[in-house]
Amino acid sequence: RDGPLFLNFPGVLRILPWLLKYLSYSSEVKVNYISDHLAPLLSNSFEEHKKLAEGTDALKWIVNSPFLFIYKNREDYIRETLTWNIRKKHGFKPIEIGKDELSALVPGLSEEYTFAIKINNQGYISNSKKYLNDLIEGFKKLGGKIIEDEVVDISSDQKTIIIKGKKEEMFSDSVVIAAGVFSDKLSKKFGANVPLQSERGYHLELRETNIKLNYPLMNSSLKLAITPRPNGIRFAGLVEFGSLYSEPNKNAFDLLMRNAKSMFSGITYQEKKEWSGHRPATIDSLPLIGKSSKDEKVFFAYGHHHIGLTAGPKTGELVSKCILSDNDQIDLNHYKPDRF
Repeated sequence: RDGPLFLNFPGVLRILPWLLKYLSYSSEVKVNYISDHLAPLLSNSFEEHKKLAEGTDALKWIVNSPFLFIYKNREDYIRETLTWNIRKKHGFKPIEIGKDELSALVPGLSEEYTFAIKINNQGYISNSKKYLNDLIEGFKKLGGKIIEDEVVDISSDQKTIIIKGKKEEMFSDSVVIAAGVFSDKLSKKFGANVPLQSERGYHLELRETNIKLNYPLMNSSLKLAITPRPNGIRFAGLVEFGSLYSEPNKNAFDLLMRNAKSMFSGITYQEKKEWSGHRPATIDSLPLIGKSSKDEKVFFAYGHHHIGLTAGPKTGELVSKCILSDNDQIDLNHYKPDRF
């Protein structure tokens, strides 16, 4: 198996109706529609993350950097004309790079890769776990409280939200459902009707490598994102359907390792770390953001598939404006939780 798509049987058969609807949104017209309405969540994400992290230790994990899309040749880039036209439409300014400059920018990269597109003024999170932990500490310093519990039900009376956990029952003036792919069971009773499934993704982190990566890369043919880490390199990507309640697929991790070695043939490492997680995917690739149509105390913020980290700060800002009845900044109709 060398392709970036995995289908888990028999799980994928159970979600076949969802998959068919999902594929119906792959026409050029609908892809442009989707990109037009994802752009407001993404266009200023670097600054949005800095604004979110300001005053916390999380700020140090946000790195300003160029981003490189690497190709074996220019012809492979030309085959992605539709994709790049959409990116240009939303402000991307591609700079073409030849083999010599690419080799200088990415030492150790296989000589098979002779062409790249460089996008300046981008960014990445160098350690997402520590970034999140530092944001949590900042939240606590502002008076926030973290409660670890499994929420089994949410209900509401005229004035109060009742959140029933396995350990305790909690009460609040409002609630934001942001449980990723597991949000459905909590949100349907409040009017959310956007079909949701898991796009499982896989990460392979190689630590103490002999190759130092200076910039994040996207290998378009392999659909693989490669990110510098403080002590190594992370290879992330792939999509697996039908595996929400299955164990991680060993073949997916094996593919990531083969891809890592094909891109950096001389790579060595001291330790490897494998991880997989569930991206919450809607059939129209647009998230659910906004207020419940059935209860004005309930709000939604999930369904961001591959862009959850990138779009998180903007989504949080929009939801806070909804709670404060100040959401004139952006049209939320395209993200309506009951749009189906």
